[in-house]
Amino acid sequence: MTKFTESSLVEDYFIKKLQEKGYNFIPAESLGRDSIDEPLLIPNLVKSLKRINEKSGIGDDETNKVLNELKLTSTGIEGAKRILNYYKNGIPVKFEKERVVKYVNLFDYENINNNEFAISKQVYHYGKDTIRNDIIIYINGIPLVNIECKNPVSLSESWYTAYRQIKDYERIVPELYKYTQIGVAAESTVRYFPIVPWQNDTLTYEWHHNGENLVDSIIEMLSKETLLDIIKNFLFFRIEHGNATKVITRYMQYRAANKIFERVVNNFDRKDDKNKGLIWHWQGSGKTLTMIFAAYKLYYECRLENPSIFFVVDRIDLETQLYNEFNSLDIVKPEVINSVRALRDVLSYDDYRGKRGIFITLIHKFRPEELKLFTAELNEVSRSKETIIHRNNVITFIDEAHRTQYGILASQMRNILKGAFYFALTGTPIAKRGKDTYIEFSYPPEEKYLDRYFISDSIRDGFTVKIVYQPRLEKELKLKEELLENFLETEFEEIPEEIKEEVETRIKKRLNAIVAFLENSERIKVIAQDIADHFIKNVDGRFKAMVVAGSRKACHYYKEELDKHLPGKYSEIVMTYNSHEEGVLGYRVRETIETYGTRDIGGINKEIIENFKEEEYPKILIVTDMLLTGFDAPILQVMYLDKPLKEHRLLQAIARTNRPYKGLKEAGLIIDYVGVLGALKRALYMYDERDIKHALFNYESLKSDFI
Repeated sequence: MTKFTESSLVEDYFIKKLQEKGYNFIPAESLGRDSIDEPLLIPNLVKSLKRINEKSGIGDDETNKVLNELKLTSTGIEGAKRILNYYKNGIPVKFEKERVVKYVNLFDYENINNNEFAISKQVYHYGKDTIRNDIIIYINGIPLVNIECKNPVSLSESWYTAYRQIKDYERIVPELYKYTQIGVAAESTVRYFPIVPWQNDTLTYEWHHNGENLVDSIIEMLSKETLLDIIKNFLFFRIEHGNATKVITRYMQYRAANKIFERVVNNFDRKDDKNKGLIWHWQGSGKTLTMIFAAYKLYYECRLENPSIFFVVDRIDLETQLYNEFNSLDIVKPEVINSVRALRDVLSYDDYRGKRGIFITLIHKFRPEELKLFTAELNEVSRSKETIIHRNNVITFIDEAHRTQYGILASQMRNILKGAFYFALTGTPIAKRGKDTYIEFSYPPEEKYLDRYFISDSIRDGFTVKIVYQPRLEKELKLKEELLENFLETEFEEIPEEIKEEVETRIKKRLNAIVAFLENSERIKVIAQDIADHFIKNVDGRFKAMVVAGSRKACHYYKEELDKHLPGKYSEIVMTYNSHEEGVLGYRVRETIETYGTRDIGGINKEIIENFKEEEYPKILIVTDMLLTGFDAPILQVMYLDKPLKEHRLLQAIARTNRPYKGLKEAGLIIDYVGVLGALKRALYMYDERDIKHALFNYESLKSDFI
């Protein structure tokens, strides 16, 4: 690894390596700027505009309009959104001679070498005051990247000093940073981040590339092809909870999304016949954005000729989460397929060729009994003409692919979308008879997965924290091992939502002993007191918690008992109710409706979840099935587990606690009242030792460091 002893050496190393990547170094005094309050290299930009847009007939009038549009764009939030849109799609300009509006491109994304790549160092800029940037990267005369370097051996400076310097510069010279999209803070450690001048703090990330050190890795990220690819396809404006920001790809998202893209285009170019792939990324690595990045890039790829892209999920909350993520981004909006009839309409559109666009659907919409007539019609039409069955510009993303992809629902989907590409994303692939994620979505043994990012990678990068396991009240309250095994053998997964409860009820009748044990009010009374004591002593005031109960009725009992030891506002139940609930559940639903003043249980649950994430109360969520997958709340640190879970379901559930929180969370904590340690160990044994190293720690071994 390269050693640096001064900030100037870091700076010079960046310059040298970027020159090797094809960048042209221009001394600051030779940049050709009219003054230090003009960030653009006007002569370079004008020359590039004419070269890139030569076929459009661009002239001086049009280039002047482009310059005016760039200069007159404001430095606020709306201006930042507009500039990024211009970078991606070009600037609409009226060509007076032809009296038409054409888009003038600022960058050539098709022919990388048709752009001008330059770097300079010690570049002065003036706004509210004068600043001097260590390194500026220009593409076609536009300052896209600012690198600030610090002395790696200084005790008073670090990458964070460089990061804060860029954040200060954003405020001092807003005109520069309305163009600049990426900041890089460097010493021996290097972190990058999107430029968001209106925010005091921005998330920063490390870039990893083929085992290289962080400096050389970030230089790979700044290579000509990768940097333009990020600007075009992996950097977006986002509005979330009313707050404007930008989202930029992390390295594993970029790597996986481009592997998906390459698999599709290589198939189209007849370089390869592979049409599926498994993306094995651990919980917290941002799989949703990985899918969105890949879908966006594929959607605009001309070789695909207006594709149909389907996102297939198996839970309503995941469907909502995915739609909300799409909707928060300044990106093409998806259509949610909310009924079987709507699915038929999409598939039969354009004389059964299928509707083009991006769609989100539940796998349960592919119920064979409700598509029987449609399937017969489709097969009949397909005998004489091309339909969606034959189209190969159909891409399907399967979220949480270890579930519901091995039975009749998945089979029906594949019968209709026969020519489609299938990309599966999961943090917990499974391999057993009848359910093998690798066989279904990959090419074992030569290709077990298209891309992998597992537990140890995520902890190393700081995207997740380690998980600590602690059994409590083992002798008094642990479920007998044979009963636990019976419960764990029960499978509920590929069942349509509307009949799931009925099926579970029938199965549970055969498991009365277990259910009675988990719902025993005296047992819950003891556990609830232990939970309250532990929460007050170790969690309250810093983090929040979740109680996972064995049934919906057990949720009610836990709420009752916790309210005896904690203020009522501390805890809330998040679960579904029937319209005909009786007994304690009838009481609970009536009380919930009265408290929130609405009969919309879904809306109530949503409000509780949002308050848990954003407000002081509630501090404890009580659940049995909901929120055990796909729920992302960094403030959640402790899970009090009183429900038998196994394999991937168990790994997914405990991963709810592994998100970092403001640099304060050392670990997620699982407190086990039911005795699933053996199941947890078996779940981890499914994976290679190198994959699970440092994934799970026993509480006793870390007692001196934790809580």
